[in-house]
Amino acid sequence: MASSSRRAQGLIVVALLCVLGFAAWYGRWVWADSGSFFFVLFGIPMVCTAAALWAERTSRTMLAPAVVAALAVVSFSWSLLTALGIGLVFVVPSFLLLLAAMVSWLHRTGRDPSAPSRT
Repeated sequence: MASSSRRAQGLIVVALLCVLGFAAWYGRWVWADSGSFFFVLFGIPMVCTAAALWAERTSRTMLAPAVVAALAVVSFSWSLLTALGIGLVFVVPSFLLLLAAMVSWLHRTGRDPSAPSRT
């Protein structure tokens, strides 16, 4: 059983802060344009990043990187689906989630080059 990766958790937190920042930056404009769709537009990436953080922090198995990667794909799909509006801003948090999944996988398989050697 492997431990969770601090670097992956850090990347996920940065992705969550990006989504919160985008919601704060574009929130007033989206609310004026679309009303309560604001909660759907920003809610899906917010739930994806929060669930990824929860999965990375609580799971000690190899399932965590797969869950984080799946949530990154959902978030990226949402950014493409809403690309005609402001959806492309969600590409950055989606990419960070995908990067976090890769870092977590490397850490859990023991291939993390920055980790201390176990000899």
